[in-house]
Amino acid sequence: MKLNKFIRPVLALVTKPTAILLPIMLFFAGWWFALPPADHQHDHAAQADHSAAADPLWTCSMHPQIRQPNAGLCPICNMDLIPLTDSGQTSGLRELGISAEAAALLDIRVSPVVQAPADVSVKMFGKIDFDERSIVTTTARVAGRLDRLFADFTGTTVSRGDAIAEIYSPELVVAQHTLIRAFHDWKNARANDRAHRLSMLESAREKMRLLNLSEAQIKQIENQDEPTDHITLLAPQSGIIVDLMVKEGQYVKTGDPIFGIAQLDSVWLKMEAFESDLQWLRYAQNVTFTVDALPNKSFHGPIAFIDPQLDSQRRTVKVRVNVKNENFQLKPGMFATASVQTNVAADGRVLDADLAGKWISPMHPEIVKDEPGSCDICGMPLVRAEDYGFIAPDQPAENPLLIPASAVLRTGQRAVVYLRIADKPEPTFVGREIVLGPRAGDFFIVNHGLDLGELVVTHGAFKLDSELQIQAKPSMMNPNAGLDEQSANQAPSQLASQWSAVMRQYGKLISSADRDEGTFSSQLAAMADTINQLQTDQLTTDELALWEEFSMRLGNLLAELQKQPSRSSSIAQLRRQLEETRRFTGLSATAIMPAAADASWILPLQKSVSSYLTISQSLSQDQSPTSENTAALSQAVDQLPASPEKSAILAALGDFSQQSELAGQRATFKPLSESLVASIRKFAIDQLGELYLVHCPMADDNRGANWLSAQPIVENPYFGSGMFACGSVTDTLSTPAK
Repeated sequence: MKLNKFIRPVLALVTKPTAILLPIMLFFAGWWFALPPADHQHDHAAQADHSAAADPLWTCSMHPQIRQPNAGLCPICNMDLIPLTDSGQTSGLRELGISAEAAALLDIRVSPVVQAPADVSVKMFGKIDFDERSIVTTTARVAGRLDRLFADFTGTTVSRGDAIAEIYSPELVVAQHTLIRAFHDWKNARANDRAHRLSMLESAREKMRLLNLSEAQIKQIENQDEPTDHITLLAPQSGIIVDLMVKEGQYVKTGDPIFGIAQLDSVWLKMEAFESDLQWLRYAQNVTFTVDALPNKSFHGPIAFIDPQLDSQRRTVKVRVNVKNENFQLKPGMFATASVQTNVAADGRVLDADLAGKWISPMHPEIVKDEPGSCDICGMPLVRAEDYGFIAPDQPAENPLLIPASAVLRTGQRAVVYLRIADKPEPTFVGREIVLGPRAGDFFIVNHGLDLGELVVTHGAFKLDSELQIQAKPSMMNPNAGLDEQSANQAPSQLASQWSAVMRQYGKLISSADRDEGTFSSQLAAMADTINQLQTDQLTTDELALWEEFSMRLGNLLAELQKQPSRSSSIAQLRRQLEETRRFTGLSATAIMPAAADASWILPLQKSVSSYLTISQSLSQDQSPTSENTAALSQAVDQLPASPEKSAILAALGDFSQQSELAGQRATFKPLSESLVASIRKFAIDQLGELYLVHCPMADDNRGANWLSAQPIVENPYFGSGMFACGSVTDTLSTPAK
């Protein structure tokens, strides 16, 4: 009813002309009221954006190229996806930030860089053999026929003095006749002739000794009336017959070998060591081994020989160990499994408390004494154990830096590790190329690129590297990824102003290539120090990231070149790296060949520069230098050797000294600076501590002027407080001499 009362007036209006517009009016009214308020619409959009930003992307730990807006399964491997959120801006080219949840799901594990001995166990296999020094060969001292062999097969055990053969020899018969006659002549000689007959008898006896007859045999022959047909040959030492070179009834000539008899109280263990294991082995080092015949017993002995020649096909080196064979348990031909436990210091020397400070025989390593002397066996002078590479283990500074082998990603000659940046709240990691030493068990020795205590990623490093590859950043497989976008059109001014010192050092390196190894090595180290000392505090974030990348590469290369034998190859590699640095950073890569410093100029120039810097500081503080300052500079310049350069400095100093007003002093400060700079460049480059060249483009009526500074900072002497910081450091004239 109420509805009818409301509709009737409306229907009445339909008959009027305005009824035509009603449907149109109702449509627009409904559209208008359906729209949300303008501010509500803005809030809704912002809320949607916030929600989208808060919801992380989801990725796969095994296939990081997968990106999905929602959780689920990886379409490749069906593993659960993990959240991937951006933890913030990163500054390094190889830097990567992830959320704590993602780090946990990725199972990222880290381990600190430690400094400890490199504990290495070298495994080798070998065979027991005779000690060649204990093998005695019995030879025929006279020609004859071997009518009987008492030791008639190889392996026969004999004792010293045992009969081993009988020989018939006419020469022995004659010698027996001579001995028998001499003995009877001496025995029956008169008193005045007895001495002469005794000398004849001794001569006959000595001949029999030379024929290898024993004293008992000689005495027996002397007491005979007639010589015997056969002489028994006796074993010269105890042992076993290892070589039987004759047959019974065989005729032999003088000097023909008959038997080889070896003692077994000492044996040799002959092994082969891989080429990569040679760095862990030292002469006199103790070796422990076992044999299959005695599995529960261990034997040991010192390394007595490391073959200086490598088997080019097997890539192995022969190693020999001297072993005492108590109770003759070790038999030649037995196979042995050996191991050498080595604790290696940073420079490759072996930490061994038993040998450090001892004296070792150079021929018999089993002879070790506390004091110098001679070998008890061969009489040779003993050698200090340190000369063989042994040091005491109580020197922790000698220990190398070690990282777990699982932390290293290797490709070719490059090695990459990832480090956890400890001072950032969210998990942030950075990749770094390092120089590795040899592998020591489950660890690698680090030669360059890491510091003690840094946290390296030991599990999950490859996942981090994959993420950098996806982001087109430098990574293990592509070290130059994204650098074209990062590189600047020109070098940062702070780096460019210091780079000439690096290139001068490179010039010194080139000139030292034909000198001794120590000089070349010191120049490599000096170049590394020069690069490390460059100031970078004024670089932007992008510039610093780029420089850190290439300074890392240069430092690694210089560390590697220290151990490279070819100097020409070293210089070529360094030249290529400098060219790559120039290409990406804009720094010059042209070597500057510095002239040799003149010693007669260095000390006077040091005094001159010291006085000059005092004057420059006064001008920068809007103060005229005192007469004492000017006089000190004049006295220092007077000590310079006579030359056109000295004359130019004196002329400029004369003009400067005549000025009494600050404006005039500033106007004449430019030629004084230029003349002093010219002398430094010619006679004392890199010999005056730290010295920088600073340039102000607005000085000298906008023609520009330079001045010297002891620090890479701007304190303008031409304008003082008016434009105190106007200018920039443009060159490095001197760095501390190495």
